[in-house]
Amino acid sequence: MGCVVAIFINSIVLACLLLQGCESISEERFLKLEKIVENQNSRISDMENIIYEQEVHIKRLNERLQYMEIKLKKNELKRNKPDLCSCKALGFPERHSLNQNNDNKIKERHNNEQIKPVVRNKYDVNTRKRLLVQPTAMQSSQIGFYAYLGQNEDSPSKHHTIIFNVQKTNVGNGYNPFSGLFTAPQDGLYTFSTSITMLHHYASFDVVKNADVQGSFFVDAGGVGEYRSSSTTIVLALVNGDVVFVRTSATYVPHGSIHSSKDGRSSFTGWLIQ
Repeated sequence: MGCVVAIFINSIVLACLLLQGCESISEERFLKLEKIVENQNSRISDMENIIYEQEVHIKRLNERLQYMEIKLKKNELKRNKPDLCSCKALGFPERHSLNQNNDNKIKERHNNEQIKPVVRNKYDVNTRKRLLVQPTAMQSSQIGFYAYLGQNEDSPSKHHTIIFNVQKTNVGNGYNPFSGLFTAPQDGLYTFSTSITMLHHYASFDVVKNADVQGSFFVDAGGVGEYRSSSTTIVLALVNGDVVFVRTSATYVPHGSIHSSKDGRSSFTGWLIQ
């Protein structure tokens, strides 16, 4: 009888050990599955960021393509536009032949006149052949813009284009307040300046030409209730069609929101130097 009881007790102990082993195995599998799910979520988040960056890049390319198509159409219209001021375009006979004949007669008479030199200090000075050269003014196109954020930009992500939607100046129509992009209307040397304000937050920003970062700056307002602004100014040589814009850093995750109000504006400006 004692042996039976001992065997029964050993069986119970063995069953308990097996249950504990199963529980430990199940817990290990659960932890492994949880880690796998976390890795998958991280990969999904990275893929979403890549998809977003590709969508922004495609949007910029479409805007640039649309701008170039519009410009091409305008050039075609200018090239094919008839001269409405000419007599032929209006269907009238040419009436300027008489004026041309009179002008030719005057020129011939002027050329046939005998020019008498004036003797001064034994040097012959022909006063009728003096040529007055009129100074020619260099034509320079005026290009410049200034825009700012009309409201706060809440929690922007990495690689996010800042759209300064309130346009105050846009001479040359190079800036687009709907996309935040400046497209160079002509070749030249340009200056760009941007200023960002944040409240109790921090982030890194880039000034980008086409797809290349040309300048970066950091805003650090880490203190409680602290406003802090940072700015940068760069000079770029652009060709017609180049695009310049401001975005959050593609590698540094921004923390918080961009501040813009009547007390302090986050802004973007640029102008043609020459």
